[in-house]
Amino acid sequence: MKHRFYYCDNEATRNYIGSKTYFTHQKPIDFSVKFCRFFSDKFEELFILATGIRPSTKINITLPNRDDSPQLYEPGFVSRLNMVLWIMPDYYDDVSFCWQSKTGIMVIPTDEDFNLDDLECWLQGIKAGEYWKQVGTEKKVHPFQHANFPFELKVFNFGVNMELRIYLEENSIQHEIKEVVSGTIRLYNDTSEASNRINGVVHNFKFMEEANFICLVIDTGSAGVAIIKKILNAFVKMAGIIKIEVDL
Repeated sequence: MKHRFYYCDNEATRNYIGSKTYFTHQKPIDFSVKFCRFFSDKFEELFILATGIRPSTKINITLPNRDDSPQLYEPGFVSRLNMVLWIMPDYYDDVSFCWQSKTGIMVIPTDEDFNLDDLECWLQGIKAGEYWKQVGTEKKVHPFQHANFPFELKVFNFGVNMELRIYLEENSIQHEIKEVVSGTIRLYNDTSEASNRINGVVHNFKFMEEANFICLVIDTGSAGVAIIKKILNAFVKMAGIIKIEVDL
């Protein structure tokens, strides 16, 4: 499936970006189907043109995520949606999607009837050089190190998928490893959901297995690097793990 910055043609996603506000100063807003598709398509087009970077499971946009973030929607002669660019594992940057009408007709996010050809759109706050440093293959410092890990840990740079490759001793019980991973993700999602997804949620994951080896392929969604830390910490008291490779 093609990655998008925001699947605004999906009703659940469309409602989510307007109604789920993590901070009290943010005002919930509504979006029409047409406006959401306009925003999603134009943001992607402009971002790729400006940076050469395409959306993926590791490069996306999310809602304002700080107490001092600007309002998600700022109306005006030049209107804007203030989003946050998120490059995993831990890079965040404010970006704004701006639009104005050539004829002076103000277009708001609830509008279903507006002329796309009458709108001029652009992005503000783009820092293409910084983004390429984040997605490049240079060595990075990752927040996974733990003094009490009883296994070797290696961290690799960005690949196609986020993976945890787990190497086990002979006769290790692989289903116990899978149960710990599944339980950790389930608990993380349930806890975050109970607080309006304050810590994000994992979208999906799967296991690939061979003898004495498990590969966890995971779409960490809005949980980001936090869920990887949780999984690694859950392994601390487990026997039989020789080495884990984290491929971000």
